[in-house]
Amino acid sequence: MLPEMDALLALQRQDSLLMDARRKRDDIPRRKESLRLAVNQAKAELEQAKKDLEQARIARRAAEKDVEGLTADSVKLERQLHDVKTNKEYQAILHEIEGIKSKRSDYETRILESFEREEILTAAVKAAERRVTGEEAKLKQGEEDLVREGAELDQRIHSMTVDRDAVRPRVPAALLTRYDRLQGARDGIAVAEIRKGACGACFKGLTPHALQEARRGDQIKTCEACGRILILTEAPVT
Repeated sequence: MLPEMDALLALQRQDSLLMDARRKRDDIPRRKESLRLAVNQAKAELEQAKKDLEQARIARRAAEKDVEGLTADSVKLERQLHDVKTNKEYQAILHEIEGIKSKRSDYETRILESFEREEILTAAVKAAERRVTGEEAKLKQGEEDLVREGAELDQRIHSMTVDRDAVRPRVPAALLTRYDRLQGARDGIAVAEIRKGACGACFKGLTPHALQEARRGDQIKTCEACGRILILTEAPVT
């Protein structure tokens, strides 16, 4: 392999490590936001659970007031029974009382069902409160971890940048310019290792002749498909 190719491959490997570290560092704000969103979602679910519980209580109280009103009406009608003069009036009031009792029974059933629903909703509120507490704890711990991780990545990036910059002078100026241009146009990958007879970046297969030239390592080869500089590092098959 040409000496400059060895330096070029070392540069690409350093740059790849550096890009990976930078991507991780740049992803930290998104990860922080994800933790905050989880807390906000848990709080929204808690608020909804509280609203559902309050609505159930309001509905139950309304039914209880209806029962009170129906009971009062029933008592009033029962008193009227003592004052009626005819059997027809008596039977009419009895029928009305029975209707009120039936309606009151329906409301009382609703009240019992509402109590059961309130128990379920109360449990849901408590569970939602626990989720909020849990997500807030995750947020606090997660932010601390991410701050620490960010500081470590900053140190690694600085160290990697120093190592990368130490390699760049080993690459001839014209080849380095070509490398930088390709790196900018090919998502940071200007040099691809040949793997199983193909470009390691775009996976385009090399012709037998191109592969033979790459094995000799006495000239710079480029991928016909993506234009990246190709370097054979695999030991030739014998």
